[in-house]
Amino acid sequence: MARLVGRTAVLVGLGLGVKAPPVHAQISPGKLSRSHAPLEGSSQCLKCHDERGVSPDKCLSCHQAVKARTAVGKGLHARPEYRDCKMCHVEHQGLAYDLVWWGKAGRETFDHRLTGYVLEGKHGAVACATCHQTRLVSGKEALAAGGTNLARTYLGLGTSCLPCHTDEHRGQFGGRDCLSCHAMTGWKPAARFDHAKTSYPLTGKHAPVACAKCHAVVASAAGGSYRQYKGVVARECSSCHKDVHEGRLGAACATCHTTASWAARLAGKFDHERTQYPLRGKHTSVACEACHAPARPLRRPFAHCTDCHADAHLGQLARRTDQGRCEACHDVSGFAPSTFALEAHQKTSYPLAGAHLAVACNACHRPVDADALRKVPGLVVTAGPAGKTSQLRFASALCADCHRDPHFGETDQRAAGKGCVACHKVESWKQVSFDHAKTRFLLTGGHAKPACAACHPRTDTGTPRERTRLAATPVLCSACHKDPHQGQLQRAASTACDGCHGVETWRRTTFDHTRDASFELDGAHRPLACAACHVPVKTGALPARYKPLPRTCKGCHGPAAGALGAR
Repeated sequence: MARLVGRTAVLVGLGLGVKAPPVHAQISPGKLSRSHAPLEGSSQCLKCHDERGVSPDKCLSCHQAVKARTAVGKGLHARPEYRDCKMCHVEHQGLAYDLVWWGKAGRETFDHRLTGYVLEGKHGAVACATCHQTRLVSGKEALAAGGTNLARTYLGLGTSCLPCHTDEHRGQFGGRDCLSCHAMTGWKPAARFDHAKTSYPLTGKHAPVACAKCHAVVASAAGGSYRQYKGVVARECSSCHKDVHEGRLGAACATCHTTASWAARLAGKFDHERTQYPLRGKHTSVACEACHAPARPLRRPFAHCTDCHADAHLGQLARRTDQGRCEACHDVSGFAPSTFALEAHQKTSYPLAGAHLAVACNACHRPVDADALRKVPGLVVTAGPAGKTSQLRFASALCADCHRDPHFGETDQRAAGKGCVACHKVESWKQVSFDHAKTRFLLTGGHAKPACAACHPRTDTGTPRERTRLAATPVLCSACHKDPHQGQLQRAASTACDGCHGVETWRRTTFDHTRDASFELDGAHRPLACAACHVPVKTGALPARYKPLPRTCKGCHGPAAGALGAR
């Protein structure tokens, strides 16, 4: 106080005109918080303040625990932006003031990364008070001695799991770090646990087995229960699995079997290669009991595939010279794909050519019922597995047996019994060798250029199938082309376009006004362009008038010329 009064007196003495404020206003701007209440009073000011204001060093002289952490660069207060205490701890706000200003958003939005301990996974959603409890603080005596209020402190929490969480394993793993198996995203599953690093690595079929299958829940001596991981007896197969051989082959299952699967066998043990039927292909993965069932003898016939397998083709290939032996088209690596290659198909009654070479086998050899096969002449269908089988033999090999006729029989007479190949090639349906000159409409001039579909479009048949009409296509010009003269040149109810136009081009005409019209062009009329007399008529939108036209001079060159105008 003496220093403040003295400083005011000096300012007045210097002539600065500073009026000394009331004494009580210079002592304290307000009550201290409950935590600092013992420092209340004018004689205590310099314990926190110096001539520059609140001194962080004086704060740390009381808060020894924070000072110790700051000195070694640990915690929030060691950061440069948090060393000025008054930025977050604002005093003289009254006894009830919390003394920690967390910002406008409040404590729950505090960025915990600033403390040096990042809240990961599920920790990020936990409320502050859940972890910051007095009962969880370690080193309470030292913190209290360093001026820490244990009821309010955020210090003293460890970073290991067990101070906050119960050991669910009841000490089975000793002092091992929980995070070596578990992650902060959740207790289950134990994503970091690797059974391969234990004394019993899981291999083969053991790997996907659920933990609970081997690790049972047991009662705890202290009450409750837990899952047992240590001390599980599982070294011998018989401790978990039933001996299907009932002791006839001894207890050492691993001498023949592996964890890969029960059917897997170890090299150098039982060797099927030494038998009369060495196992190859798919046969190597067949379970022993599939062939050697208890009700079946160990020695079985195996000369033919049909000794074990039913004829999937129901006798369709019995007429072959090899009587349809399976080995001719299949091998033990698998029933599909067949080994019946293109070279073999070319020796059949239907060699593949053109686009047929790129067609998948099952596009022609579709699955059918046995009843459908019985309709094939000369084919005796045998018994076989239920369901459908691929059709290999056919009554004929005509195009119509596989392809629908888009012409609906219109070309049957012209094909002369050859079918589709009379016009189309197997290389592509669009490759057509049809000679239009053999029809009643020869394609010449401009008619030779359009695509077939321009005159033979597809039409609706009232069914999902469209029809490409070929027969009964009209041949008159007026059937395809609109009359640009709008009937002016029609004779006998017919518009004979070819009287003036040819098929080469519409604009080139053979019309001779002297020969073909009743008005001969001579003199000054001869060099006139057609449009000079045959002008468009606006009424009715007639492109050009050809009939009727006046034939007298007055009709075109006088006041009475009318719509034609004066000439």
